[in-house]
Amino acid sequence: MTFSVSSSIEHSGAVVVTVRGTVEHTTIGSLCDTINHIVDQHRPALVNIDLQAVTYIDTTAVGALDACRRSARNGGTNVMLRNASDAVDRTLRMSA
Repeated sequence: MTFSVSSSIEHSGAVVVTVRGTVEHTTIGSLCDTINHIVDQHRPALVNIDLQAVTYIDTTAVGALDACRRSARNGGTNVMLRNASDAVDRTLRMSA
């Protein structure tokens, strides 16, 4: 599965970023750039990162994603991860 990132706005005003494919050192920059752009341009209270279609995430990407989440939080936006598969969730938990 090819890596891709898309975004949409829910009725509540929260932004959903949908991620597909493998998230690793070569693709995490694109995801963080998308999150940063959304926070800078729209200033939403909440960004949900939907990981349902993520097939793999490496520990380097988890660290970069955590840094990106902290930066968004400093700007007043809460970033939440949702719908991670069991395998992706294990990597997220082990890397936290």
